[in-house]
Amino acid sequence: MTLDDGRQADYVRGRLGGALAELPAPPAPVAVVIRKGKVMRARRRVVVVAAVALAAVAAAIVPGIVHQLSRPQPAAKPPRITVTALGQRAVNNVIAAGTINGKRWQIQLTKKRGNNVGCRSQRGSDWAPGSNCIETVGWELKHWHTYRGPAAIWTYSPAIFGPVEPDVARVTMRLSDGVVLNIRPVEAFGRRWIGIVLPGALVPAKVVAYSRHAEIAHSVPYVGPYIAESRDIEFLSWLPPGDNGPARMTKTISGGGTLWVLHTGPWGNVLVGPGMMTPLSLGEHPNGALAGGGGLPRTVPMAFSWPASYMKLAMSDGSTRTVRLVQGAGLAFAIIRAPRNPRILRWDVYGPGGRRLTGGTGAPGR
Repeated sequence: MTLDDGRQADYVRGRLGGALAELPAPPAPVAVVIRKGKVMRARRRVVVVAAVALAAVAAAIVPGIVHQLSRPQPAAKPPRITVTALGQRAVNNVIAAGTINGKRWQIQLTKKRGNNVGCRSQRGSDWAPGSNCIETVGWELKHWHTYRGPAAIWTYSPAIFGPVEPDVARVTMRLSDGVVLNIRPVEAFGRRWIGIVLPGALVPAKVVAYSRHAEIAHSVPYVGPYIAESRDIEFLSWLPPGDNGPARMTKTISGGGTLWVLHTGPWGNVLVGPGMMTPLSLGEHPNGALAGGGGLPRTVPMAFSWPASYMKLAMSDGSTRTVRLVQGAGLAFAIIRAPRNPRILRWDVYGPGGRRLTGGTGAPGR
């Protein structure tokens, strides 16, 4: 199944989310996100898998939802965000600050790890809700490496921040309400950083990095659905000026009795399945299993570089199974079920014209 650019889905999701927010629901199960990108951060990173909880209560709440959606819904005014010019060097390691509807926000970096890390603020103070953010970068500073593109942008909602390359003079961020913010790098711990705090009603739509004279590159993030009042936002790929990147598409992939969703666009590919999410930038070229270790039977998500088009599985009972690959942005995907009996003896991947591209022995999986 292929959807358009998601405007209709986002509209329905937003209306449904507003109705659900006023209705009681049991706690949703939580699954750890599996990060497959180049940025590995040893910190909190979870995805709330709400589908099971919603399905369990759907029969009871659908009449109420339908009634609420039938009412005229007032247009919500988006929050007003400002960014303060802090100067070239951080004071007290504060690398970004501004206001949300007149109340303060800031991002302060620390090398320490502890319970004080994250975004907080007291009700009734002059801080916007959850906008006084302390973010730890000790591990990154100790294990520093060069990131692809002019900046690495990390999202720990509501804080969005990261380091920029020396030639970046400023960054613009276009928000989902159309507002464009100018963000200038600030030096802390010997590196230059950008950052912003965004309330849940707003998400970044596009970031452009500039030198002193011209655009360097731009990045369009993957933005997931609202879950627990926040969204997963992944800045995965940078594109040169004038390059719009791959078209936005959403496809479903079934296998092993499970249903997965592939989100393709200028960001690259994001594969979302039961209890896991695998983001892949346009520069990543996996050639086999993305996960799926352990015993048999098991379900294994797999990805291969273009022009892979189908797989053949040689089974221990002498049969051969053919699996068509689902095409994404420069990659092709499949969800393979590795049974206990008959076992997979060998798997091979083919391109157009039956040319073998790659393969392996035994059941795939890490």
